[in-house]
This record gives sequence, C-alpha cells and structure tokens, in this order.
Amino acid sequence: MIIHGINAVTEALQEEKPNLERIFVTRGRTSPRLQNIIDLARARRIPVQFQPVEALTRKAETPRHQDVVAELSAGELATLEEILEGRPTLILALDGVEDPRNLGAVLRTAEAAGADGILLPRHHSCGITAAVVQVSAGAALHLKIARIGNLVTTLESLKEQGFWVVGLDMQGKNQVREIDPDTRLVVVVGGEHRGVRPLVRQHCDFLVSLPMKGRVSSLNLSVAAGILLYQLIERGEKDSKDSEGPEGPKGPKG
Repeated sequence: MIIHGINAVTEALQEEKPNLERIFVTRGRTSPRLQNIIDLARARRIPVQFQPVEALTRKAETPRHQDVVAELSAGELATLEEILEGRPTLILALDGVEDPRNLGAVLRTAEAAGADGILLPRHHSCGITAAVVQVSAGAALHLKIARIGNLVTTLESLKEQGFWVVGLDMQGKNQVREIDPDTRLVVVVGGEHRGVRPLVRQHCDFLVSLPMKGRVSSLNLSVAAGILLYQLIERGEKDSKDSEGPEGPKGPKG
C-alpha cells in the first residue's frame, strides 16, 4: 500500500515497528519537515529514494503528496481476539461506512479519544486504503482495527462477554448520562446514507441521539461520532471526580 503526505509518513515512521519498505522524496525539494522524515527514516534504516516529482505523483495517484510518498510492506490488521486481549473498555464499530474520507476522519477522532479498537465489517464497508490513512493523518496506523464478518453476530458475542452496545441514531431516546461510566462499551456508528441498520439497532442496549438546536437536521458522521465519544469520556471522568472526597474515593455505602 502507498501512503503520502508529511503527516501520514511521519506518523508511520514514529511507530514502534514501522511497517515501511521505502520512502520516496521529490528530488531537489527541501524543508525542515521533509528533512525530519529523511532523518527518521535513515535512523530506522528505511531506504530513502529521491525521484522527480512526476514519479511521486504516479505512485501516489495524486499531485497532492507534499513531496513524500511511502511504500508500506504487507501488513495484517488486528483480529477481534487481539483487541479483546487488551481488556478494552471502548470499542468503536462502524456499520457501513463506505467513503474513505469519512472513515479516515472517524479513525482520527477515535484514536484521539482513546478508542481501544475498531470493528469494520468486511461487506459494505471501506477498507484501510492509502486515502483513509492520509485523511486520518496517520491515526489509522496507531489503532487496532479488525475486519469482522457479521456485525450483529459480533455484537451478540461481545454482549455475552460483558459489553454494552451504544448506537448513535437520530431517533434515539437515550442520553449519555443514563450509561454507567464503568461499563465496557461498544459504540456503533452507521454509514453515510442509511445510518445504523435496523437489525443492528435492535441489538443496541442504548440508542443515543445528539440534540440539534439549529436548522441543520444532521451532522457528518465523523463529527457526530466524535461528539458522542467525547461525551462518554467526559461522563466517565466527571463521575470519577464526583466519587472522590477530601479523603479520596468514596467506598460503597453499607
């Protein structure tokens, strides 16, 4: 896979085990950020090749590569089992997100919010492409992402393991404050055109909608996902602070 752009390539280089075969830089172009990439690559013994700008444009399939293109070695996504090994408390499941830019934006927000894993159905869902990595500003390279088969079956399995499922739905009647902050959660965000599918919606323990005060009736899915994720984080942090008195955390009442 090819990735391009200063942010995406820098993020890839900063991985503990960078999954990069080689890096291409436009011949004759210099800047502090490009030099930083070259220095990082050489320090990690990743080959750097200087080529004409036309060559980079062909590799990236766009002229908007910021004079740096990287070739990733064949890598594997995580499995659901590998995500669960880390005792996750917040997993994000995407139900039918097909646009690479939307997926990249969601992944960037999920990584910033501290999501422990991402679930992407194999069907009717965008994969992790160069465009996704680019839009995510490299965040896709830091996340544990698993391709799954049937989302409903996966949700049923996770619920049996103690997770609660929160669906983001325009018609949802639940509010974030109803959700126990100590609960392990799977947050489901629907696709661009149909939202969370009806069968998936039926397997949600909570259906949360965002209050819309203006004339716009809906938000971009990456924006909506970000708002919900941070509401959940804030709810957990607030309850944690409220449980602490001058002598530390309060214990159960007896």
